This record gives sequence, C-alpha cells and structure tokens, in this order.
Amino acid sequence: MTSYREAIIADLPAICRLGQVVNLLHHEALPHIFSPVSDPQRDIVYWRKGIENIGATTYVAETSGEIVGFVAVDVATEKHTQLQPVCFARIGSICVSESSRGQGIGRELMARAEHWAVSNGAVDIRLNVWSFNQSAFRLYEELGYEIRSMFLGKALTHDET
Repeated sequence: MTSYREAIIADLPAICRLGQVVNLLHHEALPHIFSPVSDPQRDIVYWRKGIENIGATTYVAETSGEIVGFVAVDVATEKHTQLQPVCFARIGSICVSESSRGQGIGRELMARAEHWAVSNGAVDIRLNVWSFNQSAFRLYEELGYEIRSMFLGKALTHDET
C-alpha cells in the first residue's frame, strides 16, 4: 500500500535519487540542454527549496518504507499590466520510479499538489512539459490540463568570421 505525505529534510536523498530519473529522461532527449546524470546529491540545494521555503512544498509517495515518487509545487502571484492578476501554483517536477508507474501514484501526487495549491490561495495551476515527454503529456491531459501557450526554442550558431 502506498502512503502520501509532505516531504521532510530526511527525504532529500531519496528525492535527489528520483530527480536523477527525471534528469536522465530529459538528458537523453535533449543532451544539449540538460546536464548528464551525476551524483544525486548535487541537486540537494535545488530540492531543499521545495521543502523549506514558504509558499512551496513537496509531497512524497512511500511504499514499504521506500519513497517511490514525489511532486514539487509552489505558489506565485502574477502581476503584469497586460495580464489579470492571479495567484497560481506551479508544478516544478514530478517523478514516479519506473517500477511503481501505472499504479495511480502520479495522479494522487498531482491531486495532493492541487489541493495544497487551493489551500494556499491559488486559483490556477501550471506546469511545463517538454514535447518529447508524451507519456507525461497524456497524464496531464487526462487530469484536465490544457495547452495554453507553446514555448519555442532554437539553438544559435556563432560564425567564427
């Protein structure tokens, strides 16, 4: 049986290890953008922000005492003269270990992130998914997420003339 809870500092090594799963997927697809997998502890400062910072949290999924998934979420307020002011949540990362996929863990983690977002004043939730990650895209679509914008990029070359 899988249980869910907010992450604590002691969970950072497991979150760092799972973060490498996400990193590898992205690096394999776009090695010119994403760094290669290395010592999982290199990312401890990055993942710590989602546990210690006000306005952010990380949920973990635990099966038989092992962390098998996590989702990091934070809230922000958008204030711009051309946009409606809005408090929204951002999903920073989500990962479920390969051996635990297909069991609804990602769905439950997203549901907890959404509930946390509402309880922290958010009226909208957003995330970024890379175009190569079709399995994640399908999950988000099934959960009611929709394309609102498209982020484009282009590698630039520098002529040595």
